Amino acid sequence: MEVPKNSNDNQPETTSNEIKFDILKIDSKIKKDSIYEEGESIFEFCQEYNPDNPDESEQKIDFPKYFAKIKTLNYEYLGILSKNLKKENYGYNHFDNGDEYFGQWNKDKKEGYGIYFFKNEERKNFDAINQVYVGEFKNNMKSGEGIYFSISEFSKEKIENKIVYKPLNFNLVVGNFIEDNFTKGIIYSMQDGKRKIYRGKLNKEGKKEDNNGELYEDKDKIFFGTIKDNVMIEGRIVIMKDDIKENGYYFNKKGKNVIDGEVAFEYLKGEENDDIYIKKMIELNNAFNNEKIQELFANIMEIREKGNNSENNFEYIKKINYDSDVKQILKNQYGKYLYC
Repeated sequence: MEVPKNSNDNQPETTSNEIKFDILKIDSKIKKDSIYEEGESIFEFCQEYNPDNPDESEQKIDFPKYFAKIKTLNYEYLGILSKNLKKENYGYNHFDNGDEYFGQWNKDKKEGYGIYFFKNEERKNFDAINQVYVGEFKNNMKSGEGIYFSISEFSKEKIENKIVYKPLNFNLVVGNFIEDNFTKGIIYSMQDGKRKIYRGKLNKEGKKEDNNGELYEDKDKIFFGTIKDNVMIEGRIVIMKDDIKENGYYFNKKGKNVIDGEVAFEYLKGEENDDIYIKKMIELNNAFNNEKIQELFANIMEIREKGNNSENNFEYIKKINYDSDVKQILKNQYGKYLYC
């Protein structure tokens, strides 16, 4: 249940990702014809910009001025540009390394709410996306509330003559990020049909570390207590059978009751406060199930498909409301777990 290290989304953009045009040429053309085209690049007035009142807009230094569609061999941008051609407000960016970003911008930096798709170099078709982040950005980095998919295996289904990819083996992270690092929340892991859920904090090395951490394995085992460097140090284990508490164990690695490297559990009867953790486990298992997670992933990929493959993606990017739409993806399914 390790959280993968992410390196693609905060790398400096190469020169092929930069927007280089003659601002004066664009501005003079737009003022005359309301649109400017150069090769596969199109500039037009942003809906929020009123060319009849230029003095009013000039009072705002970074007021977004153009809605642009810019495409080169390996790079594409659709969205708002400020008057000095910096990515501003919102837009879609296809980077030259294959990554994609749908979301909010501030002076060429990812800032606000957005969705980042990481390209998997081992695959060349639509299912090449195996890592996705949905949430808040600050200064080009994941910062704030968010969810993060890391998928190692997909299943495929044909629905209405369309191939649909569903996460089969994966990690799903839900919670808080600071400067690209996941700091606290929930890590849901599904590997070969076995589920594990961790709720708690992570240290600077990305390892589970919490004095009040919780671990849930499938539907039959709960650990709550102290976890350090991914290791259970001290706490209580509750063993379940048919969602009913069967036995309680006290787990103490500090003691001397270790036989052949294995901890010998001291048997204790179940306690009343175990019921609290049993209810939490049932709640988590209901919220984090494969059907709901696959539906969430499908909704995220639908946004990508419309923006990336549609012939009308220019109009689609204009209309999408990143602030509210991305927030809805976060809030609808896992809002209560973002600040746990």
